[in-house]
Amino acid sequence: MTQILSRLRILALAVAALAVLALPAAADARKAGHSRGHHGFQKWAKHNHVRGAAKDPDRDGLSNRAEFLAGTNPRKADSDRDGMPDANEDPDRDGVDNSNEVREHTNPRKADTNGNGRKDGLEDADRDRLNNTGEDQSGDDPMNPDSDGDGVKDGDEGAGRVTAFDGSQLVVRLFTGATLSGSVDADTEVWCEDTSGDDSGADDTSTDDPGQDDSGDDLGDDSDLRVAAQQDGSDDSGADDSGDDSSGDDGSGDDLGTDDLGGDSGPSCTIDDLAVGDVIRSASIDFGSDGGYFSSLELAP
Repeated sequence: MTQILSRLRILALAVAALAVLALPAAADARKAGHSRGHHGFQKWAKHNHVRGAAKDPDRDGLSNRAEFLAGTNPRKADSDRDGMPDANEDPDRDGVDNSNEVREHTNPRKADTNGNGRKDGLEDADRDRLNNTGEDQSGDDPMNPDSDGDGVKDGDEGAGRVTAFDGSQLVVRLFTGATLSGSVDADTEVWCEDTSGDDSGADDTSTDDPGQDDSGDDLGDDSDLRVAAQQDGSDDSGADDSGDDSSGDDGSGDDLGTDDLGGDSGPSCTIDDLAVGDVIRSASIDFGSDGGYFSSLELAP
């Protein structure tokens, strides 16, 4: 019996010794991995004649480190010469451009960075109920749940982007992937920031062409619709399916505070300021027997 206990003690000591030896080995492995990443960047930087991970010599919105991760040329703002800045490219087609991939700590060359079966664009980095693709397309901050600091989470106020407008009929593709259509007229309240002159306030956000088509079919299935839909007359909820092909605009936006559209000075824009490509931050649409009617809209700045 004494011999058995003695052997057990020796075995326990041996296991403890192995564990102690394994700790430095694991630490060395982590250091080696970090070193390989560091030296990989250094080698890349030397090859491309750039210095400093945070610098942006071609001023395309991507730091040298981000260019390294994205596989783009740090000395050319448009590496592939397709007219789109490197920061706005989406090489892995996950619905998030290079710039936001870096900010969200995802891999710009891997569609599903964490391997959980969901593309990076369908993740919600800041947990504001607006997925990364929606943040990208709306121009919101993917790492800040309340980008404009108004006390309302981004997921509760970003609606979508104008995809068609003929002066009277408006079609908005929601960041959730559904489509909403309805009429507008002189009584439609259109809210926008009027800090800049002429119509630049309404058009500036529409210049963010990159990614608005590439990621359309990857748009967020995990966020609620951001549009308040109201039934004209009765509480028949089926009428909000009449908005043409809008499969997802069925009353899910009842929690959208469209009273944010209001203000003391009245609407600062008109339907003449609407254009294809504009981001609609929030909207109110009424459904009647003749279809949908947008009673109020707010343009993103």
